[in-house]
Amino acid sequence: MTKSWNDLADLQSPDYDAYSNLLLIDANNLSYRWLQRPNYSSFGDDFVRTIQSLSKSYEAKRTVVCFDFGKSYYRMDMLDEYKGTRKKPQDEDEAKKYEEFFAVLNDLPEQLDEEVLKFRGVEADDILAYMVKKYEKTEDYDHIWIVSSDRDLYQLVGEKTSIFNIFGRREITKASMQDDMNISPELYLLSRYIEGDKSDNILGIEGIGPKRAQALAKEYETLPNLINALPIKGRAKYIQNLNAGKDTLIRNEKLINLRRYCEDAICAGKYGDEPLEKLKSM
Repeated sequence: MTKSWNDLADLQSPDYDAYSNLLLIDANNLSYRWLQRPNYSSFGDDFVRTIQSLSKSYEAKRTVVCFDFGKSYYRMDMLDEYKGTRKKPQDEDEAKKYEEFFAVLNDLPEQLDEEVLKFRGVEADDILAYMVKKYEKTEDYDHIWIVSSDRDLYQLVGEKTSIFNIFGRREITKASMQDDMNISPELYLLSRYIEGDKSDNILGIEGIGPKRAQALAKEYETLPNLINALPIKGRAKYIQNLNAGKDTLIRNEKLINLRRYCEDAICAGKYGDEPLEKLKSM
């Protein structure tokens, strides 16, 4: 498996018949590695070559490239301010840069030979989650690799599913999460309900950051256990906020839990059940 970016350099034609893994690409996330580079307005060919190289390095029998297509209708229906902190650049030069970058990004699906999944009102995270759920318990593939630096996807890590963070050039596996973070994917997900997700403007319990959230997740283990334990004894302000935060915890679980709600999120997009039916038939 890939251990460094140099391992992605060799682009000789692979023997796909010998390959046995499923490679899932978080396309928008991957594209951002070019945003601060001089070729931000012409990175399409580099993107295509990178996909080909990743497919070879991860011995992909099948590669699926998943794109965001606007904000999630499913999450916007629950939270008006979802991703509301992501503002368009006001500086004229910066705005022009983003316009040129996204023009290339929007054309990428037409340039790829690999399978592409992109549905209006559906985010790549939900498509990735559906694909993982569909194949992680089958014998179709030996292993599932996700290419992304998005920590939201850590919840999908399992015995058969791992992540390659191309920005940090490191692999995230169930074992590495335990070694590096001392937490399982399941407990990490619970901690996210508690702390929220500032990058998506999903507010958690005030006064609780990642360390406290992970400690609480390890103590209570499941969301029902935590909710049933409320109110927790303690005078600390964050404890008081947690005791008053039952509705926030329940809402955040619906916003953040990809495995449980990916199908709802896919069907909430512009085309209703049609994308889910397509995914089921793939």
